Amino acid sequence: MIVEAEYRTQVQTHVPMETHGIVADWQDDGLTIYASTQHTHSVRDEAAEYFDLPKSKIRVISDFTGGGFGAKYGINNFGLLAIHLSQKAGAPVRMMLDRREEHVSAGNRPNSLQRVRIGAKQDGTLTAIDVISWGSGGIAGGAGIGFCYNALYPCPNMRTEQYDVFTNAGPCAAFRAPGQVQGIFSLEQAMDELADRLQLDPLILRDRIDTKPTDDMLARAHERKVAAERFGWSRRRPPNADAGPIKRGIGMAQAQWVYVVSPPTTVEVRVADDGSVSVYNSTQDVGTGTRTVLAQVVAEEFGLNAEDIGVFIGDTRFPWGPPSGGSRVTASVTAPARNAAYAAARDLAARLAPLFDDADPDDIFFADGKVGVRGKEGAARPLKDAAKEAKFGEISKLAKRHDDYEGFAVPGELSISRHGLGGVHFAEVAVDVETGVVKVERIVAASDCGRPINPKLVESQVIGGIIQGVSYAIYEDRIMDAASGHQLNANVDQYKMVGSRETPAIEVLLMEQIGAQSSTDARGIAEASNVATSAAIANAFYNATGKRIRTLPMNPANVLATLSA
Repeated sequence: MIVEAEYRTQVQTHVPMETHGIVADWQDDGLTIYASTQHTHSVRDEAAEYFDLPKSKIRVISDFTGGGFGAKYGINNFGLLAIHLSQKAGAPVRMMLDRREEHVSAGNRPNSLQRVRIGAKQDGTLTAIDVISWGSGGIAGGAGIGFCYNALYPCPNMRTEQYDVFTNAGPCAAFRAPGQVQGIFSLEQAMDELADRLQLDPLILRDRIDTKPTDDMLARAHERKVAAERFGWSRRRPPNADAGPIKRGIGMAQAQWVYVVSPPTTVEVRVADDGSVSVYNSTQDVGTGTRTVLAQVVAEEFGLNAEDIGVFIGDTRFPWGPPSGGSRVTASVTAPARNAAYAAARDLAARLAPLFDDADPDDIFFADGKVGVRGKEGAARPLKDAAKEAKFGEISKLAKRHDDYEGFAVPGELSISRHGLGGVHFAEVAVDVETGVVKVERIVAASDCGRPINPKLVESQVIGGIIQGVSYAIYEDRIMDAASGHQLNANVDQYKMVGSRETPAIEVLLMEQIGAQSSTDARGIAEASNVATSAAIANAFYNATGKRIRTLPMNPANVLATLSA
């Protein structure tokens, strides 16, 4: 059995709520940069290189970043100009891209043309996969379709060829699961088509072929079962079952991403002699809640509430922190934060033990804002009062993010675990075959991220990834003038994105994975939450209409062309 098809995906530009920008302040004693960035240290390091300054003379601050999906790394050309002008003027200089500049020059998810051939036995066992893809990232490289064909399903015979086609257009950049979104769109549709040809339920086929011995595979197997039941997969009908012009259908697709951490990550925890606790790291918060998870992890070791912890991040004067990319921040910062907090708490316990009749420091406990001795809980005292009496000045402890307990597949600053991240998305759509309008009505997503430190934040990440995936699947499309090479819709009016009226009902099911890999067992979620959405919608489109849509976006023009083919 051979399934063969061609798939096309469009260019999706970066449209964060806050555009790229920095404020540069060149003074005699050093350079201070306020940046909307995904990595304070990449901004600092590039500024040091270009202006021949020692890193110790450059300070980068990012209190908050108003969205960053892969393009906000480094100093960028406008950043170099701002620094140069500040040096010349002797005054701070602010440079922010306007919306048109953000569309044209700040980054995009490149397009793709994919030719896929998959061979399988009658029971669904994969025998061969052959994929050739071309993509254009404008003047930049990196327009491949990721590693999903090699990583998701085991297959004895595999060939993938990925080519960059350079054009005189704005450069591509990393964009939430770079390459994987394009690749999964074709792979998971091809798997559904294989299931259809073999007259198998798509879930049964994946039960048979999703067999790599990894924990993300085990998670997906559980997720398929749980999410299918919650979604109501059993009500799935044959394709094109509705008689009227509005056709409804359901579909599913799987996600896969790597589990990444940055081992240089170092966290400092300080305890002042008034009992206040603070945590320091130079990573930035791009809207994912990094401050909150750091506060939670540290607070737990001291028996405090998260709001009692002072969290100081987004400043290169603090210990080295990871970039906000690759779904790595929570996995990178929470383990050293917990380890540093534990060390600081035990040091504090030793200093407070004399206040409790020279109790054994190991018997000192912290709970509910108090400190006491186990077995004598009634004599516990407010932590603040005890700390003031002890007069120890300040306690400071540093902890570094080491490799996971069993090591990593790729050592170094960027470490990729042997484990992974998974997810399964189920989608329900309505297709108006007269107008070509596709409406995504409901999505149920089962996701795994190790131990979810803050389930609400994890759920928010998944919802955001799904909304971005719906926008990519149905609406977003960079329109270029073929003659001049200019983008014709470099705005937020004609560059259509999903809005509140187009957002489907979304239900998130979190699947906890306890792999005992670090002191928190946290993993990321951002990429995996975005990967499978467009493929699930495309498979639902087939179930609704009986036609395979292999071109994105699913706008009326592409839909009507598909229906009439």
